[in-house]
Amino acid sequence: MRKMIKNGDSGITLVEMLTAVSVMVILGGASYAVFNTAIDTYHIAESKLIQAQRVRFALDHLNRDLSQIQADTSDEMLAIFTQDTPTSIGDADILSFVTLVRTDPNLFTEQARVRKDTTIIPTLSDVRRVVYYVGQRIPLEMQDNNTYIPPPYSESQVQGQQNTTEQEELTLYRIVTTALDPELVVDAFMNSGAIPQVDESGAPIDFKVTSLINGVVSFDLKYYDAEAPYESWTQTDAIPLVVQILLSVIDEEARQTAETQTYVRTPGELPPGALTQSVMVHLPPSANASE
Repeated sequence: MRKMIKNGDSGITLVEMLTAVSVMVILGGASYAVFNTAIDTYHIAESKLIQAQRVRFALDHLNRDLSQIQADTSDEMLAIFTQDTPTSIGDADILSFVTLVRTDPNLFTEQARVRKDTTIIPTLSDVRRVVYYVGQRIPLEMQDNNTYIPPPYSESQVQGQQNTTEQEELTLYRIVTTALDPELVVDAFMNSGAIPQVDESGAPIDFKVTSLINGVVSFDLKYYDAEAPYESWTQTDAIPLVVQILLSVIDEEARQTAETQTYVRTPGELPPGALTQSVMVHLPPSANASE
């Protein structure tokens, strides 16, 4: 009996056990590396998708407003204001025009409801002047109360700064206001910082500032007629046929890395991870209000 047990006794040697453990460690490490790579790829793809959706959201606003533009070369109130603003980190152009803006709640429905109560209110419309421009990012609480309009971005705002992170905090803003006078909107609203209380006709001014997208690298606008493209539209006797919009942004995740914060040192080059989308908007034949 003792002989049978002795002959059948078997076990794993130390070398075999170490070999098995080594193989398991190698397989586990390889599996983790593959899994980690897949997770990183997923996060990068998701970040790019969200980034592209945000850019499309901003471009859709511009496309919709330009598609309903109301312009008249004989009326200063309906003039198109443009400004080409090249900077060391990209373009920061300004565009302002009059368009039809859908209001919430619908002003015509609200007027009809009030008239049933025999209350007299001034006639309202959906005609608004909109302004698109790039400015420094401001806290969300300052955007919600609509008591502050961030000024357009300029090189003087960042001179002497050592940290490039502040230079990346640029936002594409959209101002919608009942004041139609471009000088009143652009000069008073955006340059002086003083918000007027009444418009050119003495009526109270309603305005709203919306942050469309953060992390803007470049906002470049080009205007086309039947002959050539222009960096800004200065013709007072004509309206452009097509407006080209190029918007370059960098996503939130990439803006947190040290590598992308040095892109301002290489003017004219987009930082790693930047996304550029372009859209050509054909202005409608009815753009000229006088027609």
